[in-house]
Amino acid sequence: MTSRIFLHSPSEAPDAARIVEQIPEFERYGERALLLARPGDVVCLAHSIDERYLSFLRTLEIGPRDEDVLVISSVEPGAGLSARLIDDPQSLDWIARRLSGSTRSFVCPFFATPDAFAVGRALHKRLSRPVRVLGGPAGLVRKLHEKVAARALAESLGIPVAPGEVVQVVPADGSPPDLSVLRRAIERWSDATGHVIVRGSSGASGSSTFTSRSGDIDAMIDGVGERRDNAVYLVEPLFEASSSPNVEIVVEPGVSLPDQVGVTDQVLDPDLVYKGSTHPSRALRVPQMIEDSRAIVAWMRRRGFTGRVGFDYVEHEGKGGRAEHFLAEINPRINGASYPLALTRHLAALASRFAAPAPRAFLTANVRVRARDFGELERLSRSLLYDPARGEGIVPHTVGALSFGKVGITCLGGSREAVEALRERFVQLAGARPARTTSGAAS
Repeated sequence: MTSRIFLHSPSEAPDAARIVEQIPEFERYGERALLLARPGDVVCLAHSIDERYLSFLRTLEIGPRDEDVLVISSVEPGAGLSARLIDDPQSLDWIARRLSGSTRSFVCPFFATPDAFAVGRALHKRLSRPVRVLGGPAGLVRKLHEKVAARALAESLGIPVAPGEVVQVVPADGSPPDLSVLRRAIERWSDATGHVIVRGSSGASGSSTFTSRSGDIDAMIDGVGERRDNAVYLVEPLFEASSSPNVEIVVEPGVSLPDQVGVTDQVLDPDLVYKGSTHPSRALRVPQMIEDSRAIVAWMRRRGFTGRVGFDYVEHEGKGGRAEHFLAEINPRINGASYPLALTRHLAALASRFAAPAPRAFLTANVRVRARDFGELERLSRSLLYDPARGEGIVPHTVGALSFGKVGITCLGGSREAVEALRERFVQLAGARPARTTSGAAS
């Protein structure tokens, strides 16, 4: 029997402190691990979970047993679940007891940090057998998280990247930032497509991205000048993307079977901030993107990597009107698309067992809602919740974010048009309604 310990704490990401400023409910995203877990697995969370939500997941044969959800306190950016767990011997003992009946155990972190490997070693000691960590080595993961390093690797493997340059804003000697070098780089690349994108080497969910589409050069320079989280930036022409695919590859340890591959399109706002994922992808160059991704995975595998890795691409219209693509970044960790891809595979297998329709498309989104707990959300949207007999409906997630007036949803159905209609219907039924204003009231 194989058991997994899920430590999907977004607070362990290198950029967590900055992202939490923009997304206060960021740590609640760790609840998505429930979509991957099954009975026998342990899911560690920073907050308690609504029991009614766990009951809903059980109707779809999803999630761990109620008694296998462990809440770890005092999680915060820079000190995620793994960091807190290694200082909590009672919780480590509890997990070891839950795993005593399994023959193989894996630690599955959100981001493979040294703390995650410390958890693996602590459980190894208690169980007297190896407990492998998926997602490492930690040094490799941290390196590839940096966009500059990912770009250099792609270039060395002959994989297309956008034209542009690397700009050292903070000198290596630690002297004050030199924004003039950034200004000159922006001016050099502004003419290529009419717009430019500036990305901090480290960042996620658009936390360190600036574009001239949302402001002039002075505004971009001011935005970078207010930051202290990146010394190095990429300056590139901003291509109008026809699609922004993510290719996920699951690198299984010690398995000779082909790696599992999933392809989605990212849903981005005008400032290129990630808002969700949709499947199937409409990109024309998916085969070439998968080939490029496999080349990088082969390089990573030789250096000991296992687990999930995502590759963000941009497809755009090139010379002669032909579709072209380039790699934007590597996410050597759990991706936003990891959860709906796994959920769709699970529901398809469930449908096969009962000769029912299987979902062929999905769309994820974070929605502002009126509900403040799962019971109220269920009442508002009951007619839309996933129905295995029909192979369509909505599976909520990140229900802990309901205390912030938000919830994540995965809409599943037979086509991209059908799942978009589901999202719109959900917003109509459960979405937060704009506050009424009277004449003369402040807006």
